Amino acid sequence: MAATQLFLEIGPFGIQKSYFTSPLKLGTPRTAGGRQKIVLMMASAGVLKGDAFAYHIHCHKGADALITEQSYTKLFDMGGGSAKKTQYIVLDEDASLFYCPQAVVPFAGSSFDNAIDVDVRESSRLLYTDIVTAGRVGMGERFSFRHYHSRVCVRLDGKPVWIDNCILEPGRMDMGNMVLFDGYTHMGTLYYYGKDTEKKEEQLVALCSEFCQNMTAGVSKPLKGVCLRVLAYSAQDIEEFFAKCTDC
Repeated sequence: MAATQLFLEIGPFGIQKSYFTSPLKLGTPRTAGGRQKIVLMMASAGVLKGDAFAYHIHCHKGADALITEQSYTKLFDMGGGSAKKTQYIVLDEDASLFYCPQAVVPFAGSSFDNAIDVDVRESSRLLYTDIVTAGRVGMGERFSFRHYHSRVCVRLDGKPVWIDNCILEPGRMDMGNMVLFDGYTHMGTLYYYGKDTEKKEEQLVALCSEFCQNMTAGVSKPLKGVCLRVLAYSAQDIEEFFAKCTDC
């Protein structure tokens, strides 16, 4: 089966070129917070067995964009099969991208692989967020999925500066262990790269101290940029906290 494709070229005045195949769609772009807001939509209930997605996003010099999604990504029971998504993102000099997908909800029996490669330049600005849940907790499907793998690699001028390799397999891992979810049901990751990284790191540490109620959060410093990890009991709590982090 051919991959479902998305191709975006974004310039200083918004989308320059776009191409996508069903069931992917693009919402009408609009301006939000001084940047171009682009909403990725999918005309299907969720991700099914055998689905494959391939994204290619290029932010040209002077681009300032926020990319998000219309709704949570639901990974359905795949009956022994799997699905995958690959994403390649390029930020040219002086390009800015806030890439904030909605939370991923893996249903019982689902298996999903996600790979994101991002190339940035010295003067680029990148903010990336990711939220993964334990599944449909309210339906009694806490950690009932088979496999979830998300690998993110950010490269500066071709050299890796941050790699996040998240592998979750409840059948062979103790998901409640303190090195994984530590009793929580939702995990969020925020990564920021920019010329003001040191200032952003100070802001994130301050926000963790001020707003992390009913959550656990920590800030770490990779080779370049800054990373924030959050554990919580709801996606909404993480989303609201990330919104504060994005605005600071």
